[in-house]
This record gives sequence, C-alpha cells and structure tokens, in this order.
Amino acid sequence: MFLKKYNKIYLIHFGIFIFIGLFGIISTPIKEIISGIKNILSSGSILITDYMYVGGMGATLLNASITSLLTLLLYKITKINPNGSMIMSLWLTLGFSMIGKNFLNIWPTIIGVYIYSKFQKECFSNYILIAVLSTSLAPISLEIFRILPSNSYLTLIVSNLISILLGFLLAPLSKFTLKMHQGYNLYNVGFASGLISIIFISILKYFGLEFKTTFLWSTEYKVPLIILLMILFLTLIIIGINKEYVVKFSKILKHSGRTVTDYYLLYKDTSFLNMGILGILFLSYILLIDGDLNGAVIALLLCIVGFGAFGKNLFNVIPVVLGVILTAFIKHTPLNNPTILLSTLGSTALSPIGGQFGFLIGLISGFIHLTLITNIGGLSNGINLYNNGFIAGIVAIIMIPIIDGLKKGD
Repeated sequence: MFLKKYNKIYLIHFGIFIFIGLFGIISTPIKEIISGIKNILSSGSILITDYMYVGGMGATLLNASITSLLTLLLYKITKINPNGSMIMSLWLTLGFSMIGKNFLNIWPTIIGVYIYSKFQKECFSNYILIAVLSTSLAPISLEIFRILPSNSYLTLIVSNLISILLGFLLAPLSKFTLKMHQGYNLYNVGFASGLISIIFISILKYFGLEFKTTFLWSTEYKVPLIILLMILFLTLIIIGINKEYVVKFSKILKHSGRTVTDYYLLYKDTSFLNMGILGILFLSYILLIDGDLNGAVIALLLCIVGFGAFGKNLFNVIPVVLGVILTAFIKHTPLNNPTILLSTLGSTALSPIGGQFGFLIGLISGFIHLTLITNIGGLSNGINLYNNGFIAGIVAIIMIPIIDGLKKGD
C-alpha cells in the first residue's frame, strides 16, 4: 500500500519519523526514556517548556516520532493526496512535539475541528489541515486542569471539553483571519490561535484564574542534535535532486510565497531540495551566532523547513530575518539571546511580504515583528505554541493596507 507512487510522500515521512524515534532510543538509556516520557505527558506544555529540559533528548525525540506518526496516520485515514500544506503541517508537528505537543494533548482540538466539520455537514478531509494545525493550542487542556480548584475526573472532563470547544471555534476563525492578512502571514492558524488565546486568557483572569508562565530551556544536547539535523537536511536535498531540479528550483525562488503557494504541487520533489537548503542555511546561522539547540529552537527551525514546501524560499526569507537582526543590533542585544533567536526564526512567517514588495519592505516587517513580540508577545500567556504567527498576523494586517494605499496613491 505504501509503495504506490502517489504515496511516496507518506513513505518518505514514515521513514523520517521512524529514524528520529530510533535516534532517540539509541542515544538514551531506556529507563531514562520511560521516565522522560512520563514527565513530558504529566508536565505542563506552556511556552516555553522545552521537552528536552523536562524529559531529556531521547524521550523528546521519541515523543516527536510518535506524535508525527499519528498525524501521518490521520492523513492516511482521511485519504489525503500529498501536497505542500500536508508536508508543512507534518514538519510543524515534528518540531513542536519537542516544545509543547505530545501524543496525548493533541487530540482535544482535533476532535473540536472534527465536530465542526460534522456541524457543517462537510467531509472531515476538508478540515484536516486546520485540525492538525489546531494543535497549536495543545497545552490548554492540561493547563486548565492544573489551575481549576479541584483535580478530579470531572475537572479533567471539563478541561478537555473547553479545549474541544476552542478547536471548534478555531475552524471558522482561521478561515476569516486568512482574509484579514490576505495570505501575507504564512502562520495563519497561529494568528487565529492567538486571537482565541487572548479572549480565553482574559476570561480566566477576570475570574481570578491565571496560567503560570515558565522558561525551561535546555543547552546540553547540541552536538547530537547537529548530527541529527544534518542527516535530515541532507536527506531532503538528496530526495530533491533530479534531472530538472535546477530549472524548478530557480522557479521556486521567483515566487513571493503568498498563501497559497504550494511548491510540492508545482514542482514535486524539488520542494524537498528547497526545504533542505533552508534547513542548512538556518542551522548554519544558529551555529554561527553560537545559539542554543533545543526543543524550542528546533521547533521553529523545522517550521521553516516545512514551509519550504509551502511558501518560503531563500530569497523571500532573507529580508525579514535581516530586519530582526538589525533591530537587535540597534539595541545591542546578542543574536543568540533566546527571544531574539526565536523571533529571528519565527519572523519568516512574513516572508511573503519581502517576496512580494521587495527587500526594504521585508526589512521593515522584520523590525516591526521583533518590536511587537518583545512587547506584546506575552498576551496569549504561552498557550499558543505558534506565537510568532500571532505577531506576524498583526504586522501583516497593519502593513498591507498601508502598502496598498501608498501604491495606489490613496
């Protein structure tokens, strides 16, 4: 079944996810992995909760492997033909399963989107992408359980029902937010999740309930993670090299990346070449500035790689990233500062702005992105894993009307 030609993408990702799980198992004693998995499943996942800090590298990689395989199975069950958005979401799942998602907490919001599809009397396959991306709110159910007055089975049911409701509401909201920023924020569901998070957090605070922020950040696994990531990125490049890769890759570089730009549907395997090159570029940057490698950094790094099949390319990411870097320089903030590093990687959500309007506008968008995230990035209280998507959405809905108005001379 997996050997059919149209299932090649399933086979590739099945192999990658299995390899990551085996890498984790081989690198860590089994006893430590078991205790690490228990810690990951029982600990809160609010930003920033680096699972490598909570459970160790082996348990984190195994969790990422299992969670990604379950997501792949979900796509298989719903009979989705491979496309760039599917590939993108799989790499997002893989990355964020190292910082906030696990194979238990992803299900409530997915169920919520499923219920919404039935409410609309539509096939769930039409909503599967939103369902997978809705796991940006995966930390919510356990966090609600932890702050409610009594920890009982009733509290557990209530916390999961609330998470299901948020998934239900996220489905229609994410359709509307796409219209708001007109496709210039690639992390659209992150923007929608941020809006829901702010309302939800405000309601809780009004009734005296508040999530405790956290900062769990590991630094001790850099060398094995470099090896793992280089294997992954080189594998993607090898998959992407074919007879027409030069011509197709040059065409990828000409796209602005504005949603929807599906590189896989347009250029097939060459999209993997783009993904691998982006991965090596940003991994090299992280090493150049002596940045840490952990669950949080890898989550955003693999997010960039995933969107290498769905909007990002070498040309459109550079202006925005340079905008963040220059802004950090102005304030004399080290580039390997966790906030700066994560903002640099996350700002690539705005790459279509640089791709569409040029280098200077891309630079400005990166500047605004960093200034906003350092001032209002905490509004969602850490329960929206795609927080850079929320900030990027604000930047886009402010900048695009202004750019359009100036262009028309209004």
